[in-house]
This record gives sequence, structure tokens and C-alpha cells, in this order.
Amino acid sequence: MAARLRVPRMRLPLTTIHRTWWPLAASWLLMAMELPALSAVIARLPNPQINLAAWGGVVFPLSLIIEAPIIMLLAASTALSKDMASYRWLRRFTLWAGAVLTLVHILVAFTPLFDLIVVKLIGAPQEILEAARLGLKLMTPWTFSIAIRRFNQGALIRFGHPRAVSIGTAIRLLADGLILVAGLLIGTVPGIAVAGIAISLGVICEAVYSEVRVRPVVRDELPNAPIVKPPLQMRPFLAFYIPLGMTSFLTLLALPLGSAALSRMPLALTSLAVWPVVSGFIFMLRSMGMAYNEVVVALL
Repeated sequence: MAARLRVPRMRLPLTTIHRTWWPLAASWLLMAMELPALSAVIARLPNPQINLAAWGGVVFPLSLIIEAPIIMLLAASTALSKDMASYRWLRRFTLWAGAVLTLVHILVAFTPLFDLIVVKLIGAPQEILEAARLGLKLMTPWTFSIAIRRFNQGALIRFGHPRAVSIGTAIRLLADGLILVAGLLIGTVPGIAVAGIAISLGVICEAVYSEVRVRPVVRDELPNAPIVKPPLQMRPFLAFYIPLGMTSFLTLLALPLGSAALSRMPLALTSLAVWPVVSGFIFMLRSMGMAYNEVVVALL
């Protein structure tokens, strides 16, 4: 009988796992807190039912599904930003992907494509269409900012700086909070406008912080990293990335599908208004577990 192949086992200390996990888990929890906060503020501003329905039934689901292909850039950057050449290649891909998806967002928000998707496919109630259109327009910076910050966060995790991720999310939440409080104090701005401005400003601030925070890594750590051979190229990258991107796309596809289903049921407007409140609270409860995906990629 042939000798059984023995694979050496390496122990990964729980302290190392916990040290990597908790800043990322804190980041996910802070991001999840953003959604109930937005719903709470919209509910206290004029026409809460219409604005909540527009936000949770159209604006946020469509913004997420448009950005879905670049959500896994954090995992890709964590796994593949091993040397300067790989980092630069991934950065170019990030910029191009972010720009293309932002163009898609613009086409949906500013052209008749909005009517095709929101009216014909989702079947959103007539009352929320203009609020939804305004919200999507205000969310234009969302996709590109998310692409930049997730790419940079992956590099930070790769080189042992996971706390920077949670700091960036705290900055995002602070920017959100300032706009939300201002909206409440003014009291006359539509909730969909307050939410769109708040979340867009938040992700812009987080992206700017990640750009500043990753510079010491690019300057001091990446040049000393071992050179990867063969260098990163498009075909092997896509073989690695497409399954990740499809996973996030199919997961997030449930949101617009849910909106389309609710729009065709009794009490559609009321149901769509409740939808962001319920889904945001559920996401907050499971948010810290989302960090395990990044921990696995970082430590394997």
C-alpha cells in the first residue's frame, strides 16, 4: 500500500485571529449602524412613508447592485497586493472598474433607463418615483468611493493594519451623523435628500482617509515586499475574482427582487417603507460575522 501523504499542519493562534478580526468586525458593525440611523432620520422628516419607500425600495438596492462587482475588491486586494507591481496593477483595475460602474449609475439615475428599471422591472409605486430619482442622483459618488476605499483597505489588511479599516468607518459614520443632525435641525429637507447626501459624503470621507492612510504602506512596506513571479495578469486575476464578484452580485440581487415583489403586493407603499427598517436591523445583527471572510483571506 502506498504511503499516505502527510500534509504538515500549522497552528494559527487564536490571538492572531482575534487581533485581525475585531477591528474588521467593528468596521462592519459601524457600517451596519448607518442603515438604522438613516431610516430613523428619514422617518422624522417630511413625507416619511414616501421617502422611506424610495430609499429602501429603489435607491439603496439599486446602488448596491450597481456596485456589487467591486465589493470584493477588499478580498482581492488583501490576497493579491503582495508587491508593488501587483498593487499598481490592482489599482489600475480599481480605477477603471469604479469609473465604468459609476457611468452605469449615472445612466440609471439621469436617463430614461431609470423608467425602464424602476417603473417597468421593479414596478415601484408612482408616488415614490421622483424621490427615488433624486436619491439615485445624489448617490452618484457612491460606487467610485467604495471601489477606492475597499481596494485600499485590502492593502492595509494585507500589511497588518486592520485597525485603520475601523477608523475609516468611524470617520464615515461621523460624516453621516453631521449631515443627519443638520437635516433634523433644518427639518424641511426631504428625507431622501438628507440620506443621499449623508451616505455619499460619508463614503467620500472614508475613501479619502483610506488614500491618506495607505500611503505609508505604499512608500515604506510595498517596496520591500518579495517580488511575485509570475506577475499579476488579467486572465488569472479574473479566474480568481469573477466567482467572488458573482457571489456578492447574486447576494445583493435579493434586494431589488424583494422590492419588485413588494411593489406588486397589497399595501405596496407601506411595505416598501418598512423594508429598509427591517433589513437594516437584521443586517446590523449579522454584521460582525461578515468580517470572517476578510480574516480568512488575510490569514490563509
